[in-house]
Amino acid sequence: MTTQTIINRPTFLTISILTILLSGLLTLMNLSEFYLIGILNKTDGYPFGGEGPTPYYYKTAGLYSTVNLVWGLIFLTTLLFAIRTSIKGQRKNVFWLLGLTILLILGQFLHGQIGT
Repeated sequence: MTTQTIINRPTFLTISILTILLSGLLTLMNLSEFYLIGILNKTDGYPFGGEGPTPYYYKTAGLYSTVNLVWGLIFLTTLLFAIRTSIKGQRKNVFWLLGLTILLILGQFLHGQIGT
């Protein structure tokens, strides 16, 4: 005997929008940091060189921008899958993507705690 989960349209749209907004915001934050530090070299006000309790990737501007690029691309991939899933109306998969997005946010937070 199997149980079928029925996901109604308002719930699907709410979860889709939440997933797209979270993934989009984190994509924008990480890729803008990469652009600001890695491309424009605007490093004023950043504690590069390990001043105080900072994560390991604050050693150099290059390492910091690379870490932000990687996280930005990860969230961009999640964002694109969430948009695709929403357009195709795959109601079950949108919950998986929201869970993945939340796990990635937690992973990025924990990654920032390393080396402090």
